[in-house]
Amino acid sequence: MADHFIAVARGVQGTKQSDFTTGTTSSAASGIELRILDGAGWTKKDAVLALAAFERFIETAPWVAAAGVDVKL
Repeated sequence: MADHFIAVARGVQGTKQSDFTTGTTSSAASGIELRILDGAGWTKKDAVLALAAFERFIETAPWVAAAGVDVKL
């Protein structure tokens, strides 16, 4: 099974396909990306729930600080 990734370019809204990079081998230049394990039965609903969970994580300063993620809140 391969991982597939979707990366979004910095400073764009993601309103057009060219704002994203996709593939099976991510670039070291990708600052933020979503990886999905191929063949694991993931659904669109699973992805949407995961994105909402990531948003909650990023919005919760103590969690971000504890993880050592360098995100300016």
